[in-house]
Amino acid sequence: MLLLRRALLVAALQASAAFAPVLAAPRAARGYGQPPLAAPRQTAVALHAQRAPPSMSAAAAAEAPRETAKRSAVKAVGWRFTAGCVTAATSIAFTGNLAVAASIVGWDLCSKSVTMFVGERLWNNVQWGKGGGEKGGDSSARSLAKALAWRLFAALNTLFAATLLTKGNAGAASKIAGTDSIVKTVLFYLYERAWARVEWGTTEASQQAAGTAASSAMASADERAESGGADFADTVELLE
Repeated sequence: MLLLRRALLVAALQASAAFAPVLAAPRAARGYGQPPLAAPRQTAVALHAQRAPPSMSAAAAAEAPRETAKRSAVKAVGWRFTAGCVTAATSIAFTGNLAVAASIVGWDLCSKSVTMFVGERLWNNVQWGKGGGEKGGDSSARSLAKALAWRLFAALNTLFAATLLTKGNAGAASKIAGTDSIVKTVLFYLYERAWARVEWGTTEASQQAAGTAASSAMASADERAESGGADFADTVELLE
């Protein structure tokens, strides 16, 4: 049977142009409306067009650097030290009590160290603003958004702690939280911009590029395999 089909295939390819309408008529009746072997080529093009956007999206996503957990931890510790110094200064200035100031700083250290690390890990999953800065770091808009989002949580936390630890002195607590909000928002933005220039602790661009190239190669191989299968199936259908 296989030899017979091969013989028929050779005979069909060598037939004169007069037989072309005869071969095309059954295909037109079934809705193909194209000469033999034309539909598989269109199918391959359509498959390529459908596959191209995901490949491009995957490449764009791969170019955005991702932070490691170690980098997030170092950033959290570094900021906690910086913010602690500011809180200590404002607490002493508005309460005049070293013990109260130390207790507020201690509260901030315990309540914000872990929460900032968690916040960094959550921001790591947000692609917006990644790779838009120098050396492929975060964009200025992303750094500002992070500063404002963190300051909203941190100001409420400090206000609650200062009110509690000053035994209900809402005036002093408001001054501490308010001053912290202004000073630390600016400092946090600058802190983020500085870290955006540091490449340590981010995924390797070469690994991302290799993964993207491998994905593209696999997609191309799938397209060629499907196109070849469509050509073969179309030819067998003509012979039947």
